[in-house]
Amino acid sequence: MPSTLDYLDEWRNTAAIARVAPYVDTIECASRRSFPSPLLKAIKANCGSMLLKEIRDQHDPKTIWFYLLAINQPSRYCIELLQWYSQHRKLSIYRLHLAIDVIGISPDWTRDAVIEVFAKLLHLRHRRGSDEMHDADGTVYSIRVVGRKSRPQKNSAFYIADHSKITGECDALHFEIRLERKRAVEAAEIITPANVIDIDPVAFVEKHLTAKEIGPMLEKIIQRSIRTQGPHPMMQTERRIRALVRRMGADHASTFARAFPKQFERVAHWDCLDVEKTLNWASADVACDREVGELCSLLPPRRRPHRERLLIRERLD
Repeated sequence: MPSTLDYLDEWRNTAAIARVAPYVDTIECASRRSFPSPLLKAIKANCGSMLLKEIRDQHDPKTIWFYLLAINQPSRYCIELLQWYSQHRKLSIYRLHLAIDVIGISPDWTRDAVIEVFAKLLHLRHRRGSDEMHDADGTVYSIRVVGRKSRPQKNSAFYIADHSKITGECDALHFEIRLERKRAVEAAEIITPANVIDIDPVAFVEKHLTAKEIGPMLEKIIQRSIRTQGPHPMMQTERRIRALVRRMGADHASTFARAFPKQFERVAHWDCLDVEKTLNWASADVACDREVGELCSLLPPRRRPHRERLLIRERLD
């Protein structure tokens, strides 16, 4: 396997503004039967964190309909454990979050400019025109869930993380493609846990995301509106129109697509991200090597595992 520095220098898309490393951030499975304790212990040792939840009947709390197991940053061995269990008990994948962390920025671009692209120019494909965006505590969601009649099939989230799960860099740019329902997961051809390992991250990102440089088209619309309104003796027409565009949020690709669907379709796709060809997986912590079927972290071993910053990714060919 090549060294980490050589691996990072191999850009697939030389015209991209940033290189991103994909990994499975969250996978949620459901089963009618309770998960065995030895299985849960093995899964917990092979992932970043785990949460087990019982879904009970609203009228009869003693009745348990099914069990939900949410796993954050699973290792490959964790996925193999789920695949083994699915061969003996029925197991459904209800949710999958694929994350991409920025691990390199083109010399021609600044960090602030890249943040602007991630926050405003990435559009979730096949998104309802009636859906609204949502910005909560620094996290930009493509679809506002609160007040919606039903949970969306998929969503996206962008925020600046405390540290990167890939490199350990502080204030990392973190973007997630979230498949929030079983139908969306199956539409991505993920039926069994083994299909998660076979995900092609380049094709996955291209299928669910598009980037469009809407700035020139938006400016054309603004200038046309200014000419249509004409000068006004009591107010500045251009200033008023630009303020209205900012309040609408039309400078974001998703809101622009909702307000001007025909113009949005005429804007060409912008291939601005260099996505790594393979997924990155969580590596085993030094403290639990005997229980985990994964390689150790690339970082030097620590005497005690740090619970809050446990994961540095295992880089694969």
